[in-house]
Amino acid sequence: MADDVGSARRINARNVTVRDTGGDRGRGIFASRDFLPGEVVMVGLLDRLEKARTAHSIQMDWNVHALFEEPAIFVNHSCDPNLAIVPNRFRAYDFISVQEISPGVELTWDYATSEFECIGVPVCLCAAANCRQAAGGFSTLPPDHPLLLAGFYAPYLKRNSG
Repeated sequence: MADDVGSARRINARNVTVRDTGGDRGRGIFASRDFLPGEVVMVGLLDRLEKARTAHSIQMDWNVHALFEEPAIFVNHSCDPNLAIVPNRFRAYDFISVQEISPGVELTWDYATSEFECIGVPVCLCAAANCRQAAGGFSTLPPDHPLLLAGFYAPYLKRNSG
């Protein structure tokens, strides 16, 4: 598994860079190369599990929150993202492209696709045409949301909380 983690880190280093967004969103992740829809852009690796939700944690299950290693911890939210999440072999999420992405483009995902209740983005800064004004949570997504229809959301959200 250590070799796999090393390979994942090399993939991440080749595919993305972390830099300042030049705005109120702080640091972000930017594509280092072209991506086609469906490509793995970044491999998520767990840094540690958290007992409680934090502004930077990613929800993995009903009562499980995790901090991911860099660079994934710096992926910003967008209501119109260019990435989606899928579970990976490291008990984390891979970030896959949902559209063509060019080098230098900021990479984003919709936090509501993993968070039942999102506290990390109380006021959204994505400026997308379909901006919801806050990341909200899974229950705030409309049933016809493209990522929901495609199945790109955390598997635990398919199960009842009880």
